[in-house]
Amino acid sequence: MDRLLLGILFSFILTMVFLPMLIKFANTNQLFVPITYRRIHNTKVSAFGGLAIFISSSISFMLFSDIINYPDYRMVISSAFLLFILGLRDDILEISPLYKFIGQLIAVIIIVVFAKVRIVFLQNHIDGQLGQYLDIIASIFIVLGIINAYNMIDGIDMLAASIGIVILSFLGIWFFIVNQFDYSLALLSLGSALFAFLIYNRTPAKIFMGDTGTMTIALIMSVSILNFDKINSIIESSWRFNNAPAIEFTLISFIVFDMTRVVLLRIIHHKSPVKGDKTHIHHVLNNIGWSPNRISLTIVLLILFQLAVVSLLDNYFTTIGLLIVDIIILLLFYAIIFWILLPKQRTESK
Repeated sequence: MDRLLLGILFSFILTMVFLPMLIKFANTNQLFVPITYRRIHNTKVSAFGGLAIFISSSISFMLFSDIINYPDYRMVISSAFLLFILGLRDDILEISPLYKFIGQLIAVIIIVVFAKVRIVFLQNHIDGQLGQYLDIIASIFIVLGIINAYNMIDGIDMLAASIGIVILSFLGIWFFIVNQFDYSLALLSLGSALFAFLIYNRTPAKIFMGDTGTMTIALIMSVSILNFDKINSIIESSWRFNNAPAIEFTLISFIVFDMTRVVLLRIIHHKSPVKGDKTHIHHVLNNIGWSPNRISLTIVLLILFQLAVVSLLDNYFTTIGLLIVDIIILLLFYAIIFWILLPKQRTESK
C-alpha cells in the first residue's frame, strides 16, 4: 500500500516538474502544433505533454514495482517505447497515416504475439490452432482499434485526459482490490500523471498530449482491459464480475462508437477515413457553443453513468444484454444532441 501511494505521488510530482520545463522548451524553440482547419485552438501550443506523462509514469512504475517478477512487462514497455518514439516523431514532424499504422501494428504484435496479452475466446469454440490464430487476429484488431479511437478523441482541451483518468482509475482501483498490485501501480501512476497534465491542459490549454501521449496511454489501457478479463475469470472475490466483457466494452464504448460513426461518415461522403475533420461529437458540441470543459465533464459523466448501470445490472443480464444496454445509452446521448440540442441552437441563431 505504501509503495502504491508513493508511486502515485511520485508520478504526479514528476509530471508537474516536467510540464513547465517542456512548455518553456517549446516556447523557446517555437515547437508548436500547426493551427489548421480541424484545430479549435488559435494560440501557440506545443504537443509535448505526452513526453512528461510517459516518462514520469514509467519511472514511477519501475521504481516502485516488482518488475523482475513479471518478465512480460519488458515486452509491454518495449512496445510502449516504440509508440512513444513514433508519437514523438509525429508530434515534431507529422508522418503519414500509413507509416503511423505500420508502427502501431509492430507495437501491437509485440504485445499480442510475444507478450501473449490477448483474448481467449475463439480457441474455446474452435478446435485446433485455428481458434488460437483467430484470437490473435481479433486481439490485434481490438488493440489497434482502442489506440486509434483514443487518439482520435483528443480533439479539445481536457477530453482525452479526462476519459483516460476515468478508465485508468476504474481499472487501477479494481486491480488493487483484487490484490494485483503491479497492475494497479502501473494504471494509477499513469492516471496521476494524467491528472497533473490536466492542470495544464484545461482551457486555455498551455500544452497538449500529442500522439506521444494518446498512443502510449491507449496501449496501456488495451493491455489492462485484456488482462482484466483474464484475471476476473480466475479470482475468487466479491468483486468478480459475471460479465467482464461487458465492463470492458463499457470502458471504451464511447470512444469506439464515436470513431466508428466518424469513419462511416467520411466513407459515405467519399473522404479518406484517416483524414482529420470536425465531425467528432466534441466538435459538434463545441460548434453549438459548449466550452471544452463542459464537453469533457458531460462525456465523463456519461461514461460513469454507463459504468454504474452496467455494474448494477451485472448479476441480472447476460453479456449480450449489457452490451445492448450500453449501445442504447449511447444512442440516446447522440439522439439528444442531434435531435434536440442542434435544432434548438439553429432555431435560436435565426
